[in-house]
Amino acid sequence: MSLSPNRKRKQGFGKIPATSKTLQEQGVKDNHVRPCKISRMSLSSVPSLPGDCLDLIFKCLKTRDDRNSFGLTCHQWLHIRDNNQESLWCKSRNYEPADSKISSESAAIIICNLLIRFQNLQRLSLKGCPGISEVVTSKSQSFGSKVRTLDLRFCSVYSDMQLALVFSWFPRLTRINLHYSNINDNGLAALAKCCSSLETVNLSNCCSITDSGLSCLLQNCRELRSLFISYCSSITGIGFLGCSQTLNRLGAGGYKHNQEVLNAIISGGELEYLYLETAPDESAKIEDASIINIDTEAVLTISRGCPLLKELFLSNCEEVELEGYEAIGMNCKELEKLYVMGCQRLCDTGLQAICDGCNKLIELYIDREKNSCSSSALEQFNFKGKKPELILWPCS
Repeated sequence: MSLSPNRKRKQGFGKIPATSKTLQEQGVKDNHVRPCKISRMSLSSVPSLPGDCLDLIFKCLKTRDDRNSFGLTCHQWLHIRDNNQESLWCKSRNYEPADSKISSESAAIIICNLLIRFQNLQRLSLKGCPGISEVVTSKSQSFGSKVRTLDLRFCSVYSDMQLALVFSWFPRLTRINLHYSNINDNGLAALAKCCSSLETVNLSNCCSITDSGLSCLLQNCRELRSLFISYCSSITGIGFLGCSQTLNRLGAGGYKHNQEVLNAIISGGELEYLYLETAPDESAKIEDASIINIDTEAVLTISRGCPLLKELFLSNCEEVELEGYEAIGMNCKELEKLYVMGCQRLCDTGLQAICDGCNKLIELYIDREKNSCSSSALEQFNFKGKKPELILWPCS
């Protein structure tokens, strides 16, 4: 019995393999397997996994590099990666040399091919991109229609016809940003017709829009919740009259109004966010009838008509007096954030009224110098142990 191990040990040392191939054959003989063949079989079986399994694997990848590398394996894996692409940001690169810039027609073709390739996009940005040429029209039926968010900021070269074409591609849009674009009433009518499910629309600084286009948008987009029309110089606000009010977020600084218009804006009573701004002193010198003027009466109307208000932006509203701030403290019980930068008539009493009445206030933004509050009142407001946090503007 005791000789068996020694006998095996001698046999082991006595047989010296001539080549590595001999060792490999001996291993195969002892273990009855072929290691090299197993490796080839395991590699060949991975691509043959069902598509839903590969899709699940892709969704488990955490980093962008891993997701990009996934598509380099084979055409099947590339297709899975493309189907999972939800965001695409195409924007002009103005820092490139002039001779390296591609033509608007070439850019349109590239964008067209990308839209055909990525059929499940949820978010698309064409910020500052050249206009869409007619060459895209013939392929537009191949575009995915699942895009929900579209960014067309600074697309000033788009014509009404081009904008209408773009809107027709994405009937499921819920959010669109047209900040500083050339859209007018005709384009806005096309938007309302093609994308009636819109919930958020940003039209800030779109100076070609009038109350007619605004009314068309409000009447046709019944699910609209957020609207930003600040500094649309051709809007007076009468476009809100007679429209169903579903808005809970409104940015409307920089356009002329009267009491009737203000009543129409807040008639729904559902506003939770309201952005109103008066031009600073430097801009006020310019004779522009479109500049909004928020005074005490306007603040009284807003505070009484918007009981659900959570965020109120009043910037450079120099004509709002103590009565207006007391009304905010008395009526805006849900207020969480208040911006009063540049409001020169905000005094200690008004500050105390806001602090005592708005129990849910979290942040108060106030100018460091342009107000009538004493340093002691500001310090007491900031350190009296209540929830509001006083944020001096500009931040230090």
